[in-house]
Amino acid sequence: MDKRELKYRCYMEALEKSVVSVEIILNRLVQIDDKKGIIDDVVLMKDKRKTILDLELSLADLCILLRKMSENLFIQIDKELRRDMNSIIHSNRFEYYQEVIVYSQKGREEVDLKALLAFCHQILSTDKV
Repeated sequence: MDKRELKYRCYMEALEKSVVSVEIILNRLVQIDDKKGIIDDVVLMKDKRKTILDLELSLADLCILLRKMSENLFIQIDKELRRDMNSIIHSNRFEYYQEVIVYSQKGREEVDLKALLAFCHQILSTDKV
């Protein structure tokens, strides 16, 4: 295996782990919402706030990895997706209400999370240099 192939494999493994992490966190948010009325709201809100912070960090990690993959010419990122990725990375405020909303110097921006994850799954399914 040459150096580039090894690098590609490392990036792909990291991408898979990062996508799984984001999806686990999204599933956790659904579980928290499903427990409304069963568990005390104060406990749920604390858990939800922490989980949203975990989502923010996991998404930033994923976006940085995708940018590195692009810089190494392993993938191509379209303009809209690149804008969303940059918004996540450079945001100074992050919110999640069934969709990702970030705030930066540009103001309020909605991020197409479904498109971002679909793009990642597409990369993982093709898995070619």
